[in-house]
Amino acid sequence: MQRLMHLMPPVLTRHLLGTFLRTTGLCLGAFLGIYLVVEFFDQFDAFLEQGAGTAAIAQYFLFRIPMIVTRVMPMAVLGGGLLGLGNLSRHNEFVALRAAGISVWQLAGGLLVTAVVISGAMFLWSERVVPYASQRAHDVFASEIKKRPFKGKGRRQVWFRGLTGFYNIKHVSEKGLVGLTVFQVDAAFQPQRVIEVDRATWDGASRRWNLIGSRAYRLDDGGRIRPESLDGFSLPESPADFLAAPGEAEEFNYAGLRRYIIDLRRKGADASEYLVDLHLKLDAPFASLVMALIAIPLATRGTRTSNLAGAVSFGLGIGFAYWVILAFAQALGEGGALPPALAAWIANGVFALLGLFLFLSAE
Repeated sequence: MQRLMHLMPPVLTRHLLGTFLRTTGLCLGAFLGIYLVVEFFDQFDAFLEQGAGTAAIAQYFLFRIPMIVTRVMPMAVLGGGLLGLGNLSRHNEFVALRAAGISVWQLAGGLLVTAVVISGAMFLWSERVVPYASQRAHDVFASEIKKRPFKGKGRRQVWFRGLTGFYNIKHVSEKGLVGLTVFQVDAAFQPQRVIEVDRATWDGASRRWNLIGSRAYRLDDGGRIRPESLDGFSLPESPADFLAAPGEAEEFNYAGLRRYIIDLRRKGADASEYLVDLHLKLDAPFASLVMALIAIPLATRGTRTSNLAGAVSFGLGIGFAYWVILAFAQALGEGGALPPALAAWIANGVFALLGLFLFLSAE
């Protein structure tokens, strides 16, 4: 790729890269702003119901930004290529360069190297920044906005396979649990009993749980539900066991999620959902490079405004189709219909081939 960058004079390379990066930055800011506004109104009822303060809301969205950046960066690269480079095409700058004997591959050399750098930076960003920020965002939402009784280090919406059944917990901290539901099943994994606990506090001296607001229901063979006594029920796990279970994949880096999958398999549980997330941690950052492969040939092929508008519309349609296919494949992978690696990589693979086809057809 370095050889491709030297096939054009440095001043032209800097001109193309400057235009591409400026427009990509503007698109990133615009998409980030739209995402934040949509999420704000999505959470508005929760903010209003809990009487959340402005400082807590601002802190929550501040910690949400790193994760949002990883999601909108590919679309920002697509927009930067289509709009920034497309504007140069509209002013016939690419016509002049092509007349001078410069091919699309030569024009794209520095841009593709830049896209590779962006993809690498997004991988490091996802590994180093996003997990910490996502955990902090969840903590702020639970303690400052939802005003749950346990504050500090913790996780929310945890699914955990324990010694007494399958646990769903709304929030876990070092001091206790909030919103615990235990699903007990038989050998055929048919539900037999459901236990609900509003709060469970950990007594470090006796190393036992104090259950507050607990109730149990038995499911009989006829599908009827009847209340049942909780006598003799206790949780054998400690807070450390629950804190070690992941809440959401975005809270973990690649190595941490891989360790959890190994532990999950050791317990005999299905890890298909987490395997897809594991592959996506390697796959997702390279979506920016794939979007660049599509945007560059589309933006450089037209010379008139109508052609530019058609290229932009086509490119945005491709970007939307990419996310639809990715979400569909991810759902199939989590359900076991597709191998996890294929589910994670199929969208990037298909659209990378499409980008190469567009390059070849632009020559």
